[in-house]
Amino acid sequence: MPYIERLQVDAEGFLAGIDIHFTPGLNVIVGARGTGKTSIIELVRYALGASAFTKSAADRGKQQAQAILGGGAVTVTVRDGDSVFQAHRSGSMDSPSFAMVGVSCTVLGQNEIEAVGAQKSGRLHLIDRFRDGRQSSTSLVESLTASVASSTQAIVDLLREIESLKDTTASAVPLRSELESAREQQLELLANSQASDADQQELTRLQASAQVIGVRSELIAQQEREAAGTKSQIQRALSDLSEDASWPDGAGKDVFESVRAHRRRVAEALTSASTAAQAWEHAIRDQKVTNDRLRVRVDQKSRELRQSLELLQAGASQAARTVADLEERLGQLAATNSRLAKRQEHLATIVAQRDEALNQLENAKQAIFDERQAIVARLNEQVGPIVRVEISKSAGTEEYSAAIIGALRGSGLHYNALAPLIADAVAPHELVRWVENQDAAALARVVNLATERAAVVLSALRASTPDLISVNVPDEVDLLLLDGKDYKSTDRLSLGQRCTVVLPLLLGHTGDPLLLDQPEDHLDNAFIAETLVAALLRRQPEVQYIFASHNANIPVIGNADNVIVMASDGENGFVAEAGGLDDQTIVEAIERIMEGGVEAFEKRAAFYGSQEAE
Repeated sequence: MPYIERLQVDAEGFLAGIDIHFTPGLNVIVGARGTGKTSIIELVRYALGASAFTKSAADRGKQQAQAILGGGAVTVTVRDGDSVFQAHRSGSMDSPSFAMVGVSCTVLGQNEIEAVGAQKSGRLHLIDRFRDGRQSSTSLVESLTASVASSTQAIVDLLREIESLKDTTASAVPLRSELESAREQQLELLANSQASDADQQELTRLQASAQVIGVRSELIAQQEREAAGTKSQIQRALSDLSEDASWPDGAGKDVFESVRAHRRRVAEALTSASTAAQAWEHAIRDQKVTNDRLRVRVDQKSRELRQSLELLQAGASQAARTVADLEERLGQLAATNSRLAKRQEHLATIVAQRDEALNQLENAKQAIFDERQAIVARLNEQVGPIVRVEISKSAGTEEYSAAIIGALRGSGLHYNALAPLIADAVAPHELVRWVENQDAAALARVVNLATERAAVVLSALRASTPDLISVNVPDEVDLLLLDGKDYKSTDRLSLGQRCTVVLPLLLGHTGDPLLLDQPEDHLDNAFIAETLVAALLRRQPEVQYIFASHNANIPVIGNADNVIVMASDGENGFVAEAGGLDDQTIVEAIERIMEGGVEAFEKRAAFYGSQEAE
């Protein structure tokens, strides 16, 4: 199990040169006010990039860490079995210098403990800190969500193209009817003209050629658009690489030499691709020229033949020209229809790929929920019946509802009332399928809308399906405290009651390293001794806790494995003493500087004396 082994600060700032060693089990940082206890907690959070439960706490903690560091930096060492990880971060760095795979910790600064119970995200985080391998499962969900969103965007683009192609091919039916009539008229005129069989066969051949030319013209036009689009994308990518990633003066040794080699290879590959795209365009242009020349020859022969036929029968030339024009237009429509069929096949493939990713995503989310549910059951065994934890799958629809509202703005619909109804009744992937299929009847049935109004809703959502299908709909956790005969949610509890619920849950199950700054705030001594300390005494020896505290009951009765005594000379904070409760200097420091230090040791002696007597 991972634990924070060491914290080091460069020779600058209030904690300059400090070097603190932590152990598994309970570590308690003690000292007078202003000696840097809270700063140590915030420096660990800052170095590891650990999240906060509230934005205000995150901002406050970051500012405090940067102020403490000044121009210096902090290094935190984490040990996980035989593996050792180090995170290094200066006051000017946006993030830690090293991302530690699979290693995390939970940090709660002052006033954050009560936020755990008050906020939905905090309650879920409380459960998640006990999940094994949560980073890998979270990464899997994020990867699958990105894949689903990308596929959905491709589906949006395909549906838009297919709709345009359908509009174009819709004219094929009347055009065929028109061509049939024109052919009948042509046959009648040719029969009356006593044209030779050879002339009639040549006319038919030339008109069939017109249809072939029309097919080729449309196919060439499609290729032209694809080649131009591909060439444009390549050129944009090359343009993005045009800026030289040169190493600036004053930055020390150039570490970009190997980076530039990769960059050059990418640029070379893109340049080669650009050349190939140009060759593609030229080849298409050559085919277009060839097809245009064929069109000219066919038109010339057709015109000569029509003129000779016109001499035999008035109107024959115009009839033949009409048939040729219609043949060419039908040829173009045939090419368009062929593309439509291919795009529909491609759409079916993309939808199938997305469905598979959606199934994998649902399975991953279900596995996370099952793990959370098991954790909730274990916690309830430990803290019940006074405290109860409940979990509901995919119940947090606020973000989903907000995404629907954003998509419906400007539609003329009452989106503030509609969005929560839809979000509560329809899963995002189901809503997206209804949008794509324009299944207004399904939405109308589930949300109790008129079908016409449901159709307007689906149309308004069409452009936003990638955002809707990837929206986060988290599980929801409720924490309840037994108050008399009834359970009350933490939303309805006082600060002290909230801490009464949260602290035993934080301490009651094996999890990642837990750092708390002054957990005794808002709690009375009775609760600290009877509940908080009792939970600490039940801890697993390999689980790490790092507390900054003023209350002597926590390190003394909680049987701390390591006590770090902080002091200050007015300019800097430093470690005055560090060790276990069997070290007399630690005992004296606790009695001297901590609230109720002597009484805490008396309680400890009485407690362990009674255990020995038993």
